[in-house]
Amino acid sequence: MVFNIRIIERQTADSDDPLGRDWYGYDPDATPQELWENNRGDWNVNEERVSAESWATLSYQGRIILVAELHRPNYEVLPANAKGQRKKALLGHPLPPGHPIHEALIGSPVEPARGFTYEPDPEIPEPADPATSGFSEALDEPGTRGQGLQMDAAVRREIEDAAQDRLMNYYRDEGWTVTDTRQNRPYDAVAMRGTEKIFLEAKGTQSRGTSVIVTRNEVDHARQHPGRCRIGVWSGMRMVDGKVDLEAGRFDIIDFDPHDQELRPRDFDWTLPGTPA
Repeated sequence: MVFNIRIIERQTADSDDPLGRDWYGYDPDATPQELWENNRGDWNVNEERVSAESWATLSYQGRIILVAELHRPNYEVLPANAKGQRKKALLGHPLPPGHPIHEALIGSPVEPARGFTYEPDPEIPEPADPATSGFSEALDEPGTRGQGLQMDAAVRREIEDAAQDRLMNYYRDEGWTVTDTRQNRPYDAVAMRGTEKIFLEAKGTQSRGTSVIVTRNEVDHARQHPGRCRIGVWSGMRMVDGKVDLEAGRFDIIDFDPHDQELRPRDFDWTLPGTPA
């Protein structure tokens, strides 16, 4: 399903707005990023249900005007409001024109009511020849150099969960106590051993894994905790009968210390240190 936010004309936000916004709603002069940042929260949503979603849209006057990909975790819990409620805001980024999900959803009709709804997943046409479509590096497929977008939500979840489990089990086997934190933190797990504490990030990809997708929140957290973040990258993953082949691919654990020269904005593609150009 797609999480759709129905917005109205631009409104002035309250002075105690939990996102620190000056405004929300539709502004025809705002960029897609500005529209997203000013309308991604705050919502009283079911945590389990929203966690399962990969895409979000903004609609105005009955039509979808913006399409976004959600991150993992795909929401944050906001400070309590005046009524003591702790609502949520989505975490993601707008998709550009030409992206298959953007093209499948943009302009689609929705009921012009206020609030949010869950809309059907888009029907994605068969992809064009990757050599000519401009998305050869945007799809997470065997043989591509870097991690891209996996369009099949079930496959994406299987890959993410398998990479997470492999990383956590590695540290548990090494005598660490590992806690899964992926639902509400900008890192996937915390590992403790004695007085040592490190933060873990897991990435899984069917590509060769020369780069992986990392979010701004993940990069910011790693920079705030230098020397204490590790990233496990399982590359060359393979699906067999809908399940991850545990014998396929390569698993590397390295320091997660991203530098500006290694990042390309998407959120970011992070080129692993030492990877040939």
